[in-house]
Order: sequence, then C-alpha cells, then structure tokens
Amino acid sequence: MGDEEAATLEGQFYEYARLMDNKRSGLTITLYRSDYWFRQAKLLEDRKLTMTETGILFYKFSKTELNWDEWNEFLSDLCELKGYDEEQLKETLTNCGIPGQTPVLIPQYRDFFLTYKPKEKLPF
Repeated sequence: MGDEEAATLEGQFYEYARLMDNKRSGLTITLYRSDYWFRQAKLLEDRKLTMTETGILFYKFSKTELNWDEWNEFLSDLCELKGYDEEQLKETLTNCGIPGQTPVLIPQYRDFFLTYKPKEKLPF
C-alpha cells in the first residue's frame, strides 16, 4: 500500500506531454497539453490566468512544442508576469494528479457568456 512513488514535476511533465496520445515520447509538451495541466491544477481560471497569457508566453519560444528546460523557463516567466510564488506553483502542478484523474472543463467561447458576472460581483 505504501509502495506508491511520490509525484515529481518532471514525471507530471512526461504524463501531460503524452496526454491523449500514448505514442508521443513525452519529451516535449504542446500549449494545449500545458493549458490542460494548468486547468486540472485549477490554476487556469480565465479570470486570474488566461489562455491568452499562457499562449503569448509559450510562443515567445517560436515553437509549437517545448522541451523540459524551455517549459521551466516558460513557468518562471509566468510566475514573474503574474506575481506567483514559483515553488508553490510547482507544488500545485506536481500534486494535481495524473491526466484525467479529475474532470477538466475546457470552456468554449460561447460558454463564457453563460456564466458572465460583472467585475463588481466577483468574489475577489
């Protein structure tokens, strides 16, 4: 029962890089898979952190897929931009579970208007 391996950020990177395609090597991750990971970790909420922000930072590298080192640089840039604690962010990403362990809703453009709340009525 206690033989379960502790999750690591690099192990999570490998799992999410192979999301929905087990034939992938797991050495590079796409923006979609990275955003999916952020959504599962409940970091990408469309009010605090948006897909536009992650997309701009991701494409700073002028690539469609990032390797482990580049993705870590992307993560550091994200923390600097949003003022997040990098260690806490990495811990959240490490402990969010393997892909598909919890349901992830990927909103479509029109869904935003179904749940729209004016900024004055937001809880934060």
